Amino acid sequence: MTTNALHDKTAHRQRTPVRDHAVITGVGITKATSPRRQELSKNELCRLATDLALKHAAVQRDEIDLVIIGDIAGFEACNVSAMNIAPALGLARYTPVLPISTGGTSGGHLPNHAAQLIRAGFAERVLCVAPNTFDGPVDLQAVINTNSPMIMEQPLGMGAVHMGAFFPGAYQERYGVTDEDFELLAAKNRGNADHNPYAHVTSALSAEQAERMVSTPLRLGLTCPVSSGAIALVVSAEHLARDESPNPLVRISAFSSISDGYLGGTRRDFSSFEVVEIMARRVYQEAGIVDPAREFDLAELFNPYAPMEFMLMEAFGLCEPGAAPKLLRSGVTRYGGDLPVNLSGGIQCTNPGLAGQIAPVAHVVLQLMGQAAAKQVEGARRGLAHSTGGTFFQFHTATVMELAGPHQ
Repeated sequence: MTTNALHDKTAHRQRTPVRDHAVITGVGITKATSPRRQELSKNELCRLATDLALKHAAVQRDEIDLVIIGDIAGFEACNVSAMNIAPALGLARYTPVLPISTGGTSGGHLPNHAAQLIRAGFAERVLCVAPNTFDGPVDLQAVINTNSPMIMEQPLGMGAVHMGAFFPGAYQERYGVTDEDFELLAAKNRGNADHNPYAHVTSALSAEQAERMVSTPLRLGLTCPVSSGAIALVVSAEHLARDESPNPLVRISAFSSISDGYLGGTRRDFSSFEVVEIMARRVYQEAGIVDPAREFDLAELFNPYAPMEFMLMEAFGLCEPGAAPKLLRSGVTRYGGDLPVNLSGGIQCTNPGLAGQIAPVAHVVLQLMGQAAAKQVEGARRGLAHSTGGTFFQFHTATVMELAGPHQ
């Protein structure tokens, strides 16, 4: 960078950022649809999501210190698509661009890394951009199927849906959960999606489509669609946001990530997400959470296959092992219950790839702000967001968010 370029920076960029709590002040979500019906390009979707997030946060483009953009290697038409997306966002000259590529958790890592940079004093206003990732491949399923280990497991003919079916199959065998339990769960989520204007699949899905068997025990109605859309978040230092944000401040109070083994054959038990239990203990310790079932007002858990919601509830300590279906039937996890889960409809209803990975954070933020596009939880003050991905879902992130006190 030349000397003239350095002097061309805006004044705010020359000041030394202050270590502070990170709060999310702006959310921008585009409506999801199928890639074949999407009228906007990847860059246009990211620009629209950015426009919406900045407007929501009342932040100008030249106030952004850093933009973090997610990538998923292997799904894009180039190695680092973030470098093609960044110029389309209309940001100030010399705004640093940080691509993050951690496979299926790239989107979940964006706000967590933004919070880490703000806590460390490296930035004060960070824009996180999660693009649609599923629009490029002609045959997306064929691409996803290559995730399985090339030498060890691909020759067995396993694809993504087969790998996803391992978990609910083992869960049923261990706890006696029925197909009807899974179908009630999926119906609950589609009903929630009816109230989410950004959702892709709703209860309009026909019974004939929903009942189509894909890979036992997964039926089509239990699996996520291929969606197209983008999401952006503005993450700011709390001391600045208290002066400038028109919205209630949602603090990122704790976050964590973890990874399991790559090979399915290394898993000890497919009826539970054991590494999520470890991650949950870490993030709860940081957030000071002792009784998660009572201390969370809502949760958005990454559920590309509906039965994963049950398993993740148990892994996060929201109920005892095998008890999640009972909570659904008793109404605890429905709208109006003590701990509603996936009021957005979840990833089961809308999965635009990387944007889907950040979606749990976005929807929890809107709930805590009291501005949910879906069903609003009155008085919500603390929420949990989770994302996962990879072969046999070995990657996971968690984000705990809470209201940062009275808005000033």
